[in-house]
Amino acid sequence: MYYVHYWKLSNVKLEKTKQNHCHIPSWNRISTLSTSHSYWNLLSKWLWMYLDLSNEEIQNDTSHSILAAYVYPNSISVSLISQHMVKQEVYCRYYDCEREEIPESAWLGVVFPESVVECPRRIGAEFVSVSRSAEEEPPTPVRLTFRAFEEPVHELSACVAPLYGDQPSWLPIADFIEHNKLEGVHYFYFYVGEISDYDDQILNDYVRTGDVEVVNMQDKYQRVFIGWHFLQIQDCHLRSKYHSKWTAFIDLDERISTNGQRMIDVLRSIEDPFIGEVQMQILSVIKDQDYPDRFLNKGRLEDELIFKKYNETVGPEWKGMKTVIRSDKVGIMSIHSAVTKYPGITSMALDPQTAVVRHFRSTKYRIFGSDWHKTPDEYGQLPVIGNTPLSLNFSVNLREAVVQRVLQVYAK
Repeated sequence: MYYVHYWKLSNVKLEKTKQNHCHIPSWNRISTLSTSHSYWNLLSKWLWMYLDLSNEEIQNDTSHSILAAYVYPNSISVSLISQHMVKQEVYCRYYDCEREEIPESAWLGVVFPESVVECPRRIGAEFVSVSRSAEEEPPTPVRLTFRAFEEPVHELSACVAPLYGDQPSWLPIADFIEHNKLEGVHYFYFYVGEISDYDDQILNDYVRTGDVEVVNMQDKYQRVFIGWHFLQIQDCHLRSKYHSKWTAFIDLDERISTNGQRMIDVLRSIEDPFIGEVQMQILSVIKDQDYPDRFLNKGRLEDELIFKKYNETVGPEWKGMKTVIRSDKVGIMSIHSAVTKYPGITSMALDPQTAVVRHFRSTKYRIFGSDWHKTPDEYGQLPVIGNTPLSLNFSVNLREAVVQRVLQVYAK
């Protein structure tokens, strides 16, 4: 049943449009009859639905409000805040520059994966919404975010898990961004649920300099943190599609770390066009103290620099691995890896001598218990603790970048 809906129109007459004063740019003079020009991609998606590969098992009573919507060369994707509608039918609704609905343009689609609706394109559509029927009043339409690029704007970007909680994040933000920039990450998609005004100062400074865009994740309904994380994964998969060639899905307490070359150079060396996912092992870094609440002076900052203070490590290991993906080649993304890839697309596992993800794991604030570094595994073996500092040259460059940014934002 769902497969048919990808091909049919809901009695759409594309030539019949409202007379108004909207200028329609050349990129917006496209209508499509389906959400994909590939028969095999459509068939794959039908199979993924049949196998229930996007069942997040998070039930909430949220309404089907919209977080964002993206226009690609041949389709539109709508990112929902709802998390209880997978495989349900909804209508894509299209609006012109004056937020007037384009007559007879509605199209019947399906929520899949969870929180995502794919729609065909319509000439002149600048806003979209979704509804359960073609007649009901839909949520307020949202403006389409342009992603119909001929070539990606960025070569390597990072999707950052939602910021929550009351732990200070001003120094982790600076260390995270500057470290990953040295690895060749050009752009960062930050998702924010909770952040203090003080920490927000440095994040906004990165927005000012064009390194970061911020998505505020707020809703009138309560949900567990993992629910927000799932939403962020789905939305950032859509947000980075065609905007960045490669996209890393990592948390604020994680850093891509290579040995001898930058991550961007590792990715550039991949010649196989069918590689859509690059997997990296996790190197756990023992974090046994709290980050400072505020910047006091340059001397104290030098003492608190994260990459200098924390270098005791455990691993690496594949448990909890993280990945860098080609968003246009992945069908469904999860926190740690791609759930599905389009036909012919494969994964590459990097040797830890080439690259790992350094994960600063607190010994205090853990969901599954504290002192993880002192806890035996299922075989009764204690973790083997090593010392793995960054290279001297990398550390020098990172120190300069972090100190400069922090002083710029907070020093008086």
